[in-house]
Amino acid sequence: MPGVRDYPHRLKRPLRDVQALVSSEGGVRPYALASADVEPLPHDADPAAVFVNDVPDAELPPRFGAAFGEGVLAKLAEWSWRGVPAYAVRVRLRDARWCEGESTEAGFAWAGRRAALELDRCFHARVRPRPYLLHWPPPRTTDHRAPEHDVPLARPVAARGTFRDIHVRMATVGGCGGYAVATADFEPPAAGSGVLFEFVSALDEDRLPYELADAFERGVHETLCAFGTRRMPTVAFRVRLRDARWSETDSGPTTFAQAGRRAATEALRRHDVLEAGR
Repeated sequence: MPGVRDYPHRLKRPLRDVQALVSSEGGVRPYALASADVEPLPHDADPAAVFVNDVPDAELPPRFGAAFGEGVLAKLAEWSWRGVPAYAVRVRLRDARWCEGESTEAGFAWAGRRAALELDRCFHARVRPRPYLLHWPPPRTTDHRAPEHDVPLARPVAARGTFRDIHVRMATVGGCGGYAVATADFEPPAAGSGVLFEFVSALDEDRLPYELADAFERGVHETLCAFGTRRMPTVAFRVRLRDARWSETDSGPTTFAQAGRRAATEALRRHDVLEAGR
């Protein structure tokens, strides 16, 4: 697996349609939906990552596009080693959606960081990006000719029921270690929404740091997409994180990601039992 000695990483070909979704369902998080192409920089160019916004101002307020760029570049910069950037890439924002009263610059910066994480996953796992929707909401204006979005032909099974109170407790007995407690509901996506995967958190920053909530989400998403091409979930779910407990000393992203994987495994088990009984 490529490491820091191979910096800067260079893509062999562009990575198209890297999507990021921050759901505002539940009222805790700001809404942001974005798609970016990640292109390799020429070998003779400065290897520092650059950002380009191709979405017209009439379609996406410039401050949201700029925030997405700041988020993705900041996340990529975190992985630099001794001044050498992790990726020599150009990130090109190609499409985005926002909602009046629900979208913020912080939300689009959040989406940018998620896009960087998806780039990193695709590069190291040698897979293509995961779509979040079968079909995107229509553009707000006629000035924006929305690009086509890559949706695999294989489609997930729509969840046939709601699986509530999936409770996971991770704790190392007898010493310092990982600690994570979470309770989530796995629900069918809204009818006609085309949602493949949506994560909803009912917990604000005071109840669960966003870093840990994001890690739980990543664990869930990875497990739902663990089969086949690893791009599509086995079952399409809206996952609602309702409760969690954490420790300032013993909790971290790794443990909460593991808790997310366990929760998703249990949801898939319950779904299989329900299907077998039909």
